[in-house]
Amino acid sequence: SGRPDQKNMVSLVAGVKNYFSEKGITAEVVYSPGASTSSRSNLFFVLDFEVVKSDGSATKYDATKYVAASEGIAIGSGMSSENSVRNIQDGNWTSYTGIDITNIDKMNLRLNVPADGGTIEARVGSPTGNLLATFEALRQGAMAAGAYGGARTVAGKINKLGLAGPQTIYLVYRASALSTIDKEVTDMASSADVAIVFTGTDDQTAGEESDRLTLVLPGNQYELIDAVANVNPNTIVIMQTLGMVEVEGFKDNPNIAGIIWTGFNGQAQGTAMAKILFGEVNPGGKLNATWYKSLNDLPPITDYDLRGGNNKNGRTYWYFDKPVSYEFGYGLSYTTFEYSNFAISQNSITPNDKITVSVDVKNTGDVDGDEIVQIYVKTADSPVSLQRPIKRLKGFQRVTIASGQTKRVSIDIDCSDLWFWDTANKRLTFDQGRYIFEIGASSKDIRGQVEARMSGRYNPVLRTVVAECGKVVLRPGNTVQTSVTAALSDDSFYNIRNAKVSYTSNNPMVASVDENGKVTAKGVGTVTITASVTIDGKTVSDGYPLKVMPDLRAAAVTVNGKKITGFNSDTEGYSYLMKSGVSAPQVAATALGKDISIDIVQAGSVPGTAIVTLTDNITVEKNFYNVNFGLKSVKDEFNTAALGKQWSWVRENPANWSLTKKAGALVITGATGDILSTDNNAENILLQSANTDWTVESRLIFSRRPSGFAQNAGLLAYQDDDNFVKLVYRSGGGRRGIGGFGGPGGPVGAGGQTPQPGMVELVIEKDGYQSSVATLSMADIIKDNNTLVFKFEKKGNKYSASVSPDGKNYRNIG
Repeated sequence: SGRPDQKNMVSLVAGVKNYFSEKGITAEVVYSPGASTSSRSNLFFVLDFEVVKSDGSATKYDATKYVAASEGIAIGSGMSSENSVRNIQDGNWTSYTGIDITNIDKMNLRLNVPADGGTIEARVGSPTGNLLATFEALRQGAMAAGAYGGARTVAGKINKLGLAGPQTIYLVYRASALSTIDKEVTDMASSADVAIVFTGTDDQTAGEESDRLTLVLPGNQYELIDAVANVNPNTIVIMQTLGMVEVEGFKDNPNIAGIIWTGFNGQAQGTAMAKILFGEVNPGGKLNATWYKSLNDLPPITDYDLRGGNNKNGRTYWYFDKPVSYEFGYGLSYTTFEYSNFAISQNSITPNDKITVSVDVKNTGDVDGDEIVQIYVKTADSPVSLQRPIKRLKGFQRVTIASGQTKRVSIDIDCSDLWFWDTANKRLTFDQGRYIFEIGASSKDIRGQVEARMSGRYNPVLRTVVAECGKVVLRPGNTVQTSVTAALSDDSFYNIRNAKVSYTSNNPMVASVDENGKVTAKGVGTVTITASVTIDGKTVSDGYPLKVMPDLRAAAVTVNGKKITGFNSDTEGYSYLMKSGVSAPQVAATALGKDISIDIVQAGSVPGTAIVTLTDNITVEKNFYNVNFGLKSVKDEFNTAALGKQWSWVRENPANWSLTKKAGALVITGATGDILSTDNNAENILLQSANTDWTVESRLIFSRRPSGFAQNAGLLAYQDDDNFVKLVYRSGGGRRGIGGFGGPGGPVGAGGQTPQPGMVELVIEKDGYQSSVATLSMADIIKDNNTLVFKFEKKGNKYSASVSPDGKNYRNIG
């Protein structure tokens, strides 16, 4: 998913202007951005905080280990690798006991700002206690700071309270103050014949990281609606939201002539909305959710019970029985409809029947229009103990009716769809007794009803068969057993031992199957194994594919006529350490499988690699063995005036590297560049031959911690720009935009902020396609000296990596 190009998008304002222009209507359209959509919920994801004393000592506290919190506060990780305090709204708090603030000098708070952010207060003793520190954490740049799991650290402004010893600290979360509505906006609205207020939600209201915590329109949009409606008696409110919102405060305002709601539509939504506004198109849509008066009518967001009870309301029109702003299925148009002559095809039904409910619908207005006729079912005789829904939508039909005309609308209902789930017996069940079929324009606007009495049992039939063997790839001679399950139309499982089951193979030369479902791989190729199940005369089949692979393993690989010591057919990489000046040995190989061709490209020199290619003559599939011949790598402490002869550069830029005046380090300055997919322009990649097994330990000292998604630096096992393994230190968070080797990031330190700890990542790129193998957060690992020791190892074709802050205690990466 994504946004259309800006040039192809038609805003609501542009849609109105274009409509007038196309219709030759003379009217002045003026516009003002009257309100903000600043979010006052999901303010922060808080990870931890730190108390720093005047002697420099610091103690870090996990923010998720609170002793008390406001209702609704939750803990989760989302798309991050760390848990954080979440569901934070304006005025929420979390509290922590035993926080020693003796000689406190400063506090640091590590968090993520998923939306607009705000301020955080550290208070002593209660949410309204003495103010110890204030943290400002606002949205940065064009997108949320640290989005998709990243985090940043903000420093608090300390108030010297003179308190000491362990205290209970409350972190109180505040949204930024809302702006007022400019007088220019109300003056413009008061002078207009019609005022159209565009409102809604945006990508800060909710997203992949967080759900909505409120049903109110974000920012000061309610204030805008009220301000405009107070000065213009012909106000129309258009809402584009991601779901229901609270409208109780303005929906009955006599100065608001109408409300139009829409979801997030396509690039021409402005054009479509103008046609609806001015009556060229008569809307016929209905709400797909209940619009509650207030979020307070619902249980907490963490309560997933649908039915309610115990002094709490249920959810949806199934179980919510209190007044609402707009019910499920509600929707007006520019015309009206009258319902009459309600009928049902039969008054006695069984779960196996199909019935028809019919009604006459007349368009009693002055314009043609669409009506959506809805049928809701109530089971009047169901025991109260079963907690059946108030009603359920079981049929609907949209019909276009000309002004003054009547249509007979008939809606078919399959009685097998009137089921409930029997938890105890794990199958569908059908309540006996009266079924009331309500016919209307919404779940509340019921125009009439018909009844039928349900009796009898449902006769389930075979519906679904699943065949599998747990494998996808076999080799000749392998066997697997077919597993078959069968489910009936009441969602119960049938004992397959009591069913008739037959098996077939569509290519017995590749794999055969016996009467018991045992599959034997015979030849190279693909095959489909099918199981057919027959129950009560009905047969349903399912199949699964298998690929029988050629055996492309080598029986032996020799070097100068001698078999490789420790050779294993499943290990495809081997290395030899050679002396300088010798010729490359000759490599030979034999195959385990039949009809296999072997091609060997010998190493031309040392260092070099002999490549053994085994090719199946039928499928033309290949397998490769590499035999590497290399020289001993040369250790370098970078304590001489020039680089050793073992080194070579890729895209050297002398201006951005140097040997330090104090011996013992090489300095590479990060610059714009990349070795990501097809973007291969990173400068100053320093290489030496490493065509054997090896272990590299390298101490890297970073001038600062990485702050941008594209910023990373580290070690590289390099074949070419499109084939390598790299071990890098990069900014923390998701993998959106992971990029260049040593590329620059954004500024750090502004506004009293300190950088995030970052992550170490093991990355592979093969044939230009890059993917992450493993990551490890550097929280609690990297120290203030920004130093990491990388251990990078290669054995055969296996690369492994670990990291340490001191070269002693290593953490495995992957």
